[in-house]
Amino acid sequence: MSAHKSASKCIATSTIAASARAVFSAQRCLVLVAVCCAAVAWLAGPLGRMLVALPLLLFGPGFLLERTLRPIAHPSPYLLPPFWLGLSLSAIALLYQWITAIGLSLTNPVLTLLVLGCGLGVIVQLWHAGATASVRLRLDPWMLALMAVLALTIWTRVEEVRALVLPNWVDSVHHALMIRVAAERGQAPLDLRPYLPITELPYHWGYHVFVATLLRLAGSSLPQTMLWSGQALNVLHVLTVAGLAVYLWRRPMAGIAAAITVGLISIMPAYYVSWGRYTQLTGLLLVAPIAIAWLELLRAPHWRLVTTLALLLAGLSLIHFIVLLYALMFLAASGGIWLVRGERVGWASIRAAGSSAGLALLITAPWLLVLVRRKLLPNTDASALPLLGGGTFNALDLNLLWAGQNRLLIALALTVALWAIWRRRAVAAMLLGWLGLLIMSANPWMVLYLLPAAGGALALSLVQRRRWGWAAASASLLLLNPAFVKLPYLSLLTNEAVVISLFLPLGLLIGGGAAWLWDALAPRPVWGRILAALALAALAGWGGWKLRDVVNPRTVLARPGDVSAIEWVATHTAPDARFLVNTAGWLRTGRGSDGGWWILPLTGRWVSAPPVIYDYAAPAYVQAVRARNAIVSGFKPGREQQLYDMIDREQITYVYLSSADGPLTPSVFPAAAGFEQVYARDGVSIFAVHRGGR
Repeated sequence: MSAHKSASKCIATSTIAASARAVFSAQRCLVLVAVCCAAVAWLAGPLGRMLVALPLLLFGPGFLLERTLRPIAHPSPYLLPPFWLGLSLSAIALLYQWITAIGLSLTNPVLTLLVLGCGLGVIVQLWHAGATASVRLRLDPWMLALMAVLALTIWTRVEEVRALVLPNWVDSVHHALMIRVAAERGQAPLDLRPYLPITELPYHWGYHVFVATLLRLAGSSLPQTMLWSGQALNVLHVLTVAGLAVYLWRRPMAGIAAAITVGLISIMPAYYVSWGRYTQLTGLLLVAPIAIAWLELLRAPHWRLVTTLALLLAGLSLIHFIVLLYALMFLAASGGIWLVRGERVGWASIRAAGSSAGLALLITAPWLLVLVRRKLLPNTDASALPLLGGGTFNALDLNLLWAGQNRLLIALALTVALWAIWRRRAVAAMLLGWLGLLIMSANPWMVLYLLPAAGGALALSLVQRRRWGWAAASASLLLLNPAFVKLPYLSLLTNEAVVISLFLPLGLLIGGGAAWLWDALAPRPVWGRILAALALAALAGWGGWKLRDVVNPRTVLARPGDVSAIEWVATHTAPDARFLVNTAGWLRTGRGSDGGWWILPLTGRWVSAPPVIYDYAAPAYVQAVRARNAIVSGFKPGREQQLYDMIDREQITYVYLSSADGPLTPSVFPAAAGFEQVYARDGVSIFAVHRGGR
């Protein structure tokens, strides 16, 4: 009897222990710790709320969508983050699109409920997944290496912006205005009134609604939200390129090497912070999941993949239309290689591809209507931005092409491509074909050299087979050469946009070469791989150290004094105050030349030089702004009266001057001419205009 009770007690104890292990598995413990840390951070203030909201917005919606759709049956851990990220960004953009299209607004209570629901959904999914998780965590050395690369990349990106008070250069200013509009209205920033007279803005805005959502949740300042979210998006290229490299080359080492190349060696995308090129940076994050979903769709078409690919393509069209074209070029290059290799592509694959395209067009119908009305249909009320370009605007900037370590990276990538093609690796042909399409998209004239050569070779082949009619038709391609035909370029697809996107195909090719080298060292003694790993780690450390100061000081327009001065403007001037700011020449539009350019997006006050996105307004307004900018940027001593007349004509009430270089200086605005200095601190001067004093 005693033995029976003892046995029963042991069984009960074992059952309780097993239940405890099931309830408190390692994954569930991590979930509890993460929730507690998130709660503490949320209560700590705006920075803490940003640390919680940013990863939730970046990965939460996509995580739930991926768990629902299951586009890939048994994905490796490297493939999941790109899908979570891409689907999250797409879902947020699509939500704003349809909210705006039906005339509603994403109010704060609705937004809070949606985010809470997303967070709870993530916790529930992770908790249930933890029921089958092993108590002992298995640490994959490759994943640990990737996390180390990610951590080092985070350090470099933090160091890059340590001295910045406002985002850099030209693009950041209009990005900030669009984010402000989206945050204030809870809608897509298609209508920029009252700040700018623009309705139905045909400018991609997926990035802006994402940052606007983060801004509303965290309650942080607009500039800091832009800077830190932008650096987070920059860091995440390490995960997306690693995932795509592992998928293409089927080797974890390919992912590690690609991540090191993109995150720590290549000057791009790290340099994007110098320009505030946040929209293209965000769009390129979706290329990896789109490529993986497409290749899986060709291999095994399924409605889950159809839906996933459609969501990603639709989201990318809202985030960055040019990058969407780049992604479509990858689809074309990889699909062409698939056909050339003789892979079986049946009607199921064709129907699946067509269904994805059709579904993507359907769910972005409101945005497509805006693009058609503003870009394709004649509209005399809007400033027309031509689709076809010419002149020297698209000239290849060799300094940009060979910036940083690009010579070495391009040489390595081409070497790997040639080796892999010699080994008949379809992946290399696919990436090289994609690279070729990218280059030709910005340089259509190259076709005029390829078509005659292809036509001549084809004509000779047909003559040998006595097919005279087809031979004559092929020979007609000889007429399509630079001597007879001149091709313009598409203004959307420029050499600059292509060059700063090359880091993606270059990183993927170099990752494949590193994987081949790692495999080649396998038969050797273990010290060979140890030395290779140490060399790779040293290269990563060297690259990270070099990138910590990547910001170009010439693109820094604002100084610390500007932040205090703009805060003074917000609290000491009327909402209808009008500011004259320093201006410099830039393309056709002109740009602000100091921190005063930020007055409009940060305070809502009128400025003489609005963000360059004003070019989408009506032609009369555009011409008026360009005329003002020309007067200011071309000012020289002796032209004071012309400047004063413009101040009177535009009813300007204040003049903002920073210590940064600019044509206007405090000496141009003496008290005798009716100007009163009302602010002078940290190199910033603000003058009130008294028209009766002149």
